[in-house]
Amino acid sequence: MPAKERRRVLRRFTDEFKDRAVSLVKLGQSVSHVARSLGIHRSSLASWVNNPRTLPNRSRLSGKDDGDTRGTSNERSACFHAEVLCLNEYELIRKYRCSACGEVMMCACDQRHGERFLAHQTHEGQESTTKMRVPVTLGFRPAVCRECRGLPLIAAPKAAIYGQTSKIRRFYWRELHFRHFDLLVERGMSGSTDVPESVRQDVDAQALADIKLLHATRPKYSMETESEAAFLSRVPVVILDVQAATKPGGEVLREDGTSCSPEAFAAEWLARDGYSSIKCESTPMHTLFAVLLWTLLQDPADPMVRLVGFGERHSFERSGDRSEVVWTGLPEDFGGPGYAKRRAEQIEEFFAEFLQGENTDLLFNFDIGIDGSYGLRQYLWAHRDEDLRRAREILSVVPADHSRRALRYLLDDYWGHYLGWPDIFAWRSNEFLFVEVKLSGDKLSDEQRSWIEGNSVAMRFPFKVFKIRKASGTTR
Repeated sequence: MPAKERRRVLRRFTDEFKDRAVSLVKLGQSVSHVARSLGIHRSSLASWVNNPRTLPNRSRLSGKDDGDTRGTSNERSACFHAEVLCLNEYELIRKYRCSACGEVMMCACDQRHGERFLAHQTHEGQESTTKMRVPVTLGFRPAVCRECRGLPLIAAPKAAIYGQTSKIRRFYWRELHFRHFDLLVERGMSGSTDVPESVRQDVDAQALADIKLLHATRPKYSMETESEAAFLSRVPVVILDVQAATKPGGEVLREDGTSCSPEAFAAEWLARDGYSSIKCESTPMHTLFAVLLWTLLQDPADPMVRLVGFGERHSFERSGDRSEVVWTGLPEDFGGPGYAKRRAEQIEEFFAEFLQGENTDLLFNFDIGIDGSYGLRQYLWAHRDEDLRRAREILSVVPADHSRRALRYLLDDYWGHYLGWPDIFAWRSNEFLFVEVKLSGDKLSDEQRSWIEGNSVAMRFPFKVFKIRKASGTTR
């Protein structure tokens, strides 16, 4: 093409566009990356960066905010959103922030479900780490998500909680929700219609069957995980191998022929070795967390603390009644790693002032914190008197430094660390340990593996796996 024709198609950039491009470099992105994202020549951007006198004198080049940083309409239209970051993989209608222009958008492939069933999720998103609410600025846009761009999908499996333990339910939870909506539409219903329980169960079963077929024929995610043998070789764990006969359904036979749960069998075996024990799992640790940290988490000086309301737990457990509402204060970024980062200074001050000393000091703080922590304990489902009793038992036995490390472990990422705690807490004389009980064919869950790794690095509790191997006499 002749030179004159090349000059006719050269793009002209506003001062605001140049300003924004340079500010992205100033914020740490490479010149090549920013140029590629904005669709401009690297040499042009480099000249803007190296010759600031050609740019308007704007405060944001020095890192200051001078108001609306989204740029002009010309600037936004010039951005192709080449690189976007999903704000929260666990939202049904996901939001994406463009790394170049900073706009927040949704992918057009979610538009049908979003506008019909989840309109309340189309106006703002919530960052997974900070829990901050972020407004959507561009609405739905084509080819935003990885699937629409032809990129490999990144799985975001949910935790293995009650009713959601299979890998299909954990990995394909979004697809199951959307298929559920579609099946309701096929039956002439909508998401806002009261659906009879029998119909809901039928729709759920059909959606699950459809997604299983999808995975079998055109899998979207790899559900392969590290083998247990490889995990245990990488993260060494002491395993107690005990032989016992078992019954169908997972019960274990005692020597006298009676049966019990694997956890009860392990507790009895430990008792013969001189250990006292209590059922543990996660709830006692949630109770310790709430009772010892409620004044930190609900600090009235924290500007992000908001009142949240939820159904009273005792009433719900007795009769399913949700009418009685409990209100308690909670930071908007509670439960994510962003909270610990934002409040790092206050956390250090709190531990230094209120959580120093030995077990007796922590027990004193626990006893005086029970009443004040009522709302937070309710929120965390750590509301029962039995939860308090078991939490206090653990606190009285475990060395204070271990308790403090456990509290920090939960503070660092509560929702990422609250599951996977072992089945049993046992102690004798000056010894204690946590014990996970498994039958010979059982595997460690992803949450249990995460806890084991976290324990080996952060908490360093004595821990063993109690493995019950099937002996002769096992019934089928």
